[in-house]
Amino acid sequence: MTIILAATLLAGLQAAPGVVTPGMIAAPAATIEAPVEAMLHAISARDPAALEQTLATSVEPEIVYYWGETVSGREAIAQWHREWFAEPGWAIVPGPVGHSLGGERLATVAAPVRYIKTAERQFVILISYTLLKEAEGWRIARIQQTLLEGPDAAD
Repeated sequence: MTIILAATLLAGLQAAPGVVTPGMIAAPAATIEAPVEAMLHAISARDPAALEQTLATSVEPEIVYYWGETVSGREAIAQWHREWFAEPGWAIVPGPVGHSLGGERLATVAAPVRYIKTAERQFVILISYTLLKEAEGWRIARIQQTLLEGPDAAD
């Protein structure tokens, strides 16, 4: 099942033309997928404040990167992204976002992303999001990355 989901998402990603610029990701609709779309937009725009708004407040959010690093807490996640956003030359190409399981307060969403560090160093990463429904709406509580294609090194 995981392989089929990854292959389907990867096929959608490979069909995505060019590099996504901040204005290319539309404002998200009020759905389970909305915080994921908003986070992808914030990353494309290199906007850590907007990214932080997508994170859960009722639990300590966490990101587990495919190379094994874990970053926990809203401020730590925002700081990690501020440092990444300061690096020149990279781009992301998000693939289709789809929820795989949704309940009253908990949902999971997955989306592939092509991370282009340089023309020679490109990665395809499947990103799984765990979302919580809070008073303000759906928010991201946990992110788990899985490397599908690309170099094994984190750099």
